[in-house]
Amino acid sequence: MAETHAYPDLNALKARAEALNAEFASLDADARLRRAWELFGDRLIATTSFGRDAALLLHHLHRLKIPVRVYFMDTGFHFPETLAYRDTLSKAWGLDIRTVSSERTELERRQYAETETGPDGAARLRITNIDACCAINKVEVQRRFLALPDVDAFVSGLRRDQSPARKDMPFVAVQRGKIKIMPFLDWPHEDVDLYLRLWEAPEHPLAHLGYTSIGCSPSTCTRPPLPGEDARSGRWADDAKTECGIHLDTGF
Repeated sequence: MAETHAYPDLNALKARAEALNAEFASLDADARLRRAWELFGDRLIATTSFGRDAALLLHHLHRLKIPVRVYFMDTGFHFPETLAYRDTLSKAWGLDIRTVSSERTELERRQYAETETGPDGAARLRITNIDACCAINKVEVQRRFLALPDVDAFVSGLRRDQSPARKDMPFVAVQRGKIKIMPFLDWPHEDVDLYLRLWEAPEHPLAHLGYTSIGCSPSTCTRPPLPGEDARSGRWADDAKTECGIHLDTGF
C-alpha cells in the first residue's frame, strides 16, 4: 500500500526528496519505477511530450504494469505526427493518457503565432515571443495539473545527456511542491536506442526525417539538427533558449 505523504513545509519535502535521491541512486531504472509506485501508488503520475524518446518511459510503465495516469500537454502547436504517435502508443500499451491544455481563450493561446512565407515560398508558422508562448501553453498547464490534490509525485523521462542544463539533476527532486522522479537520468542515448530497438517500440514518425528532439511545430521551435550539431540544437534554433520552463524549478 502506498504511503500517505503530508509534509508540514517545503523543507520537509526537500529532505524527503534528498533521502529518496540517495536511495534511488543505487537502483536501476526498473527498480526506481517499482519503488516510486510502491511509495506513491495512484498518487503518482507520469508526464510526457511524446517526443522522440517518449517510448522509453512509457514502455517501462507498460512492461512493469505500473498503471499511472500519463499527462500530455497539448500546446495547440504539436506536429500532427506527434499526436498520431500519442495515439499509437496509447493503443499499443493501454496507457491512461490525460491530454491537458491551457484554459485560456484560443486568441490568448495563439497570440504569439504568425504565419510567414519561407525561402521556398511555402507558408510556415513562427512564434514571435517563445518564452511567453511556452509560459501559457506549457508552464501554466503543468502548474495546474501538478496542483491536483490527488497528485503527490510524478515521473519524467529526462536524461542528463540531453542538455547542459540537465547534467547535474538528481534522480529525485522537488518541483512545484511535488516529488519529481527521473529514473533514466543516467542512461546514455545509445542505451535508449538499444532498449527501444530490442523491445521493438514504435518510433516517432519524424525520427527517420532527422528530428532528434521534437517539440512544437512552428519553425522557431523545432527543426532537425544540422550536421555537427547536438541532438537538441534544433529546439528554438537561433535563440538562446534551451528549456521551455517546465523542468527548471527543481532541486532539493
